[in-house]
Amino acid sequence: MIELAPNHKYGLAIDVPLMPASGAFGYGDAYGDLVDISGLGAIVTNPISLQPRQATQGRRIAVHEDSFVVHTGWPNPGARRVIRDYGATWERLTVPVIVHLLANHTSEVARAAALFSAVPNVRAIELGFTAAASRKRAVELVTAAAVEGDLPVIAQIPFDRVDDLAPYLARQGVDALTLTAPPRAVLPVDENGEDPGVARFGRGRLYGRALFPLLLNTLSRWAVKLPVPVIACGGIASPDDALACLTLGAAAVQVDALLWRDPSLLDRIARALAKPRAAYPAVTHLLSPNEPETEENV
Repeated sequence: MIELAPNHKYGLAIDVPLMPASGAFGYGDAYGDLVDISGLGAIVTNPISLQPRQATQGRRIAVHEDSFVVHTGWPNPGARRVIRDYGATWERLTVPVIVHLLANHTSEVARAAALFSAVPNVRAIELGFTAAASRKRAVELVTAAAVEGDLPVIAQIPFDRVDDLAPYLARQGVDALTLTAPPRAVLPVDENGEDPGVARFGRGRLYGRALFPLLLNTLSRWAVKLPVPVIACGGIASPDDALACLTLGAAAVQVDALLWRDPSLLDRIARALAKPRAAYPAVTHLLSPNEPETEENV
């Protein structure tokens, strides 16, 4: 049993330290015929806002080798419609549901958190911040979700804001942290030979194997220092990747949009994590053989 909200009155206990990341698994039923959901620790929903949001116009994805960027605008039907369409499904699931809320406006987050807290088997709220969110705004959003929703609150930290936001929010009452939300990036667009000589690029959230060593660096610097559980997310593409994150101190892992290419990845990781947590190896060395140990690189 892994406790992801040890300081919350209700807690958030999961049996397996594994879940899909927000945006990778729909609202809980998209992969029901491909993934054994009972083998997961929880599911995390697609991002949801209080009011409906439309998809962005134009090109939404650019692929370059093993990486891809996605820009969708986080379309969703709004909190009330999601509850109407999926509330009964969530209640039937054998694992907890973590609702991912788009954290833009304090009042909307508060109202949405209150709605979802009344839905059976919704056990926590994960807040997705914009990269521009100030410390003050982030705390206001966490507080709004916690007070109005009365559920554990997980903060998904933008990739380039970990040093700034993660330790601050951990001291300000957030129950757990997801490290990290995918960074923004630009990739060239493959037009299959159309319009030769015209360069096109796609901008959006970056996914792919290249994120994994950056995730490990983040975990090595923060996972054991923070006073709340850390959920690792970014480029995890194998059972060994997941085990490496847990070894570096993550309490659980999320598998992101790489699931779109290989939904069976969740089942393979779940089998690898079935062994007792005590069996995971301990970190013995993070430095190259000749690198001196300093405060900066520990």
